[in-house]
Amino acid sequence: MTDDRTRRHVTLMVIPLGVIALGLLAAVLVPYSYPMKWMTVVAPLEDGFSPFHIIYIGAGVLAVSIGLASRRGSTPGHIATVTALITILAATALTAIAVYSFSDGGYWTQVLVFVAPIAITLVITFHALRMRGWDRMLFLCGAFAVAALPFSCPLVPGTLNVFSGGLVYLAADVTVLVLFLRGVVR
Repeated sequence: MTDDRTRRHVTLMVIPLGVIALGLLAAVLVPYSYPMKWMTVVAPLEDGFSPFHIIYIGAGVLAVSIGLASRRGSTPGHIATVTALITILAATALTAIAVYSFSDGGYWTQVLVFVAPIAITLVITFHALRMRGWDRMLFLCGAFAVAALPFSCPLVPGTLNVFSGGLVYLAADVTVLVLFLRGVVR
């Protein structure tokens, strides 16, 4: 892969990662019911600490690490890699807990929807660990986008407010995912 193109794609991910991080402080609007109404959910930080906050904090640290590395003209260092891995692991573990609770309740459609990101995340992450430099960060950010996607899930009614998602979070996460796919396909 061309390092300059990969660097450009990863650097463009700073903005949506920053938007995800700001979601920790901002209240989100959640659509519900039919006809559609909007409900304001309090900022996740107002509810006290939650394991879901690792996703927001990890996105913020990744955005800062990528921005600094790009500005320095070097590749992201060990802190960015470890942060990405911890964030991916946390998001994947929380999704696995959701799969477990869905399977206990007999909601098999939701189980299948939530198992796919776990499998895809693991494949992308292990592939990223075999790479170096900007290519590694591109794949780690892609794995993060896939791992964090269930927390904005509009497919399962009611999970937007349970998983601290929102439409802005969904848009930012999908933007990171699109940048990842464009960086891989180019």
